[in-house]
Amino acid sequence: MNNHETSKVMIVDDEELARKFVISSLDWECFGLEIIAEASSGLEALTVLEEQTPDIIFMDIRMPYMNGLELSQFILRRYPQIKIVILTAFKDFEYAQKSIHIGVSHFLLKPINPAELTATVLKLKEQITEEKRQWFELDHLRKLLKSNYSFLRERFLLDYMENGTSMPLSPQQLSYYFLQGVPDYIQVTLLEARSASFLETSEEERLLQDMKHLEFIKSRLGDEKRTEVLTDQKHHVILLSYSPEIQMVPLCEQLQHSIRQLSGAHLMFGIGNAYHSFSQLNLSFQESLEALKFSQYMPSQSITIYQNDIHVQNSSWHMERSSLEDVQFYIKAGLSEPLNELLPALYLDAEGRLISPDNARILSMSLLSAGINVANDIGIPLQELSDQEAQSFLPILLENTSNALQSGTLLYLNRLTASIASYRSSKSKSVLWDIIQYVQKEMSNPELTLNAVAERFHMNGSYLSRTFTKELGFSFSKYLNRLRMERAIELLGTTDLKAYQIAEAVGIPDAYYFSNCFKKYTGKSIRDYKKESGLGR
Repeated sequence: MNNHETSKVMIVDDEELARKFVISSLDWECFGLEIIAEASSGLEALTVLEEQTPDIIFMDIRMPYMNGLELSQFILRRYPQIKIVILTAFKDFEYAQKSIHIGVSHFLLKPINPAELTATVLKLKEQITEEKRQWFELDHLRKLLKSNYSFLRERFLLDYMENGTSMPLSPQQLSYYFLQGVPDYIQVTLLEARSASFLETSEEERLLQDMKHLEFIKSRLGDEKRTEVLTDQKHHVILLSYSPEIQMVPLCEQLQHSIRQLSGAHLMFGIGNAYHSFSQLNLSFQESLEALKFSQYMPSQSITIYQNDIHVQNSSWHMERSSLEDVQFYIKAGLSEPLNELLPALYLDAEGRLISPDNARILSMSLLSAGINVANDIGIPLQELSDQEAQSFLPILLENTSNALQSGTLLYLNRLTASIASYRSSKSKSVLWDIIQYVQKEMSNPELTLNAVAERFHMNGSYLSRTFTKELGFSFSKYLNRLRMERAIELLGTTDLKAYQIAEAVGIPDAYYFSNCFKKYTGKSIRDYKKESGLGR
């Protein structure tokens, strides 16, 4: 954008002498301006605008048939970028002030003062230059946006798959990413290649493998518009189906056979349920993820369908996903005590009675899957934990009573938690385990920070942070905060301590900050939590 670019000016006044006076009052060329037209009426001005568009219009307020305010309002509706300067006599000054409300840039008193005219022109010229610069920058950004559209669309789909419940969509978003219309059918299938050397494979090799499979699948699908293929950061190839006519199981079998012949790689598939609403994309993705992880521990069943193979039957009963996340957290963190407190309550209905055996079986399947998923997420092959776990998984689900399902699941997950802790210790991870136990013991200390713990165990803070997140799947601060909030909830139910006293007891002496942490963790204020939990009575 050239700052010295010439701007165009039009003069509109029914008196020729008045127009000539304005023209002669300034050296327009010196200011980078050019008078392109004169008009003696509103109609003539509109005719000129059909052929060329000025940047600035100087306009008399008093003209026959159509006055300056009416003409300004009409022009600005069609050409909002034009700067209009109203010329008015002193007696019409108050009338001219109304022009500001319709978008007129300035007004000048007649007879025109050259100094005021110069100041107005300089101000408008600067404004026009800046607006044009912004426009050209916006135009450049639009081109960049267009060139990166595919990448942005893929990121949008991945984000919504992983965070759909916390990521409400607007019609504008959907119409932008689905130009041909939002699909009314969605089904997610995950593909993953696994081998004995999978964990030792370098990141570059795994990315190249992902790209190879992605391109192969795209070539096999060809111009099929009812499917879409992408990859995520966890080395899954994601196949999206937008039509019930796509038969996923036969398609997966064909892909599995073709890729095995091509590269020798063994693919595992997890197929989520199909839904007749794009808003269910996240749910289908989570189901396909759980189905895929299930297939990893069932070598004879490399294609797993979520509803058929994992859930026993359709049911109106569902466990809360937050409870499943709690179970995974406790197993991963080695917290057997809160695990044992949480699990029995999950098998009770709202009236405190055991849920039906069918629902208990569904619950146990979800909990047991969550447990082995923890082992998988931190890179521990289940067979390396102990033979007990591998052998006892399926027999639990064959139990006929809710009590047996509950006790079998609880025993299994406790053994799994202990085995994971033992595995970590045997794999030279005892220092991290010692840190976890230390943090659990010292969480009430307000001086307990990542750097303080790192210093105590003679480690670098950054290294501890990376190691903690890598091995446990969550950050040090998230782990500490969760410990403190769980302890706070326990104190609310077992003591008469005030909120500020509980804050101090869990290592957060700032009561205001504690309240914010508590509400963020539970979704409720302390007062509402106590009231809804029956603790305030």
